[in-house]
Amino acid sequence: MTLGNVSEVSEYELKRQRLIEENKKLLEELGLAGDNERIAPISGYKSDDPPPRKKARSHPKRLSKLPVGPMRTSRRLKGEEPDDTVDIEAFLDQNDKMRQAAIALKIPSSQEQQPFDPAVISAPLTLVSIGTTIWSLGELYTGKGRSKYWSGRGCRYRHPYPVGFRASKQHFGNTYHMAIEKGDDGPVFKVQVNESKTIFEGATPTAPWTEACKKSKSQGTRVSGPLFYGFSDLVTMRMIERMEGYELAGTPEEQA
Repeated sequence: MTLGNVSEVSEYELKRQRLIEENKKLLEELGLAGDNERIAPISGYKSDDPPPRKKARSHPKRLSKLPVGPMRTSRRLKGEEPDDTVDIEAFLDQNDKMRQAAIALKIPSSQEQQPFDPAVISAPLTLVSIGTTIWSLGELYTGKGRSKYWSGRGCRYRHPYPVGFRASKQHFGNTYHMAIEKGDDGPVFKVQVNESKTIFEGATPTAPWTEACKKSKSQGTRVSGPLFYGFSDLVTMRMIERMEGYELAGTPEEQA
């Protein structure tokens, strides 16, 4: 506080000066008197190195939306006929047609036997629709478990499978001999290639034919077993209906 030319120091200022002097002496005694001058203020810190650049964030490339095709649906849901009613021309090559024509010259065809007259239909005969030659119908199984010897719902016609059925067909440049035998748990379908020991078998008509396709020159081709066996032809159905035991074969066991 200043009044005129006289300077007066307040009691507080005198006390502060004494504390500063005492602290200074203490620092000198400890050898730390000059350290506070060497410490750079934090707020004034500057680095000579340029700050690191931030990496640009990589954005994933947007994939173009691919057109989604229609989902596969069954032929039944689309109102189409089952697989065993497809056009056979898609399965036959020219050699097959020539061989079948040669067989038809030796064996009466289904057309020559008036197929819709049950009194005159008999084996052997060659089915015009598919070129399959039926050599023997065999006989119907009427014993225990006979319901297993009937075709499934996916077939064109509902019918019993005769045990001892024999047929042949030219396909893939080979002659395939088809047969139905009695098994422990239903019919066994067999397909033999030419006269060799190569025999494919399965629990359905399509099963052995699928294996035959895999071993053929056209491995990607698939055929319908009921179609190639001749069970998709109405002529075959007429012959089976005339077989002995047809009514009993279709009668449930509890009603027999």
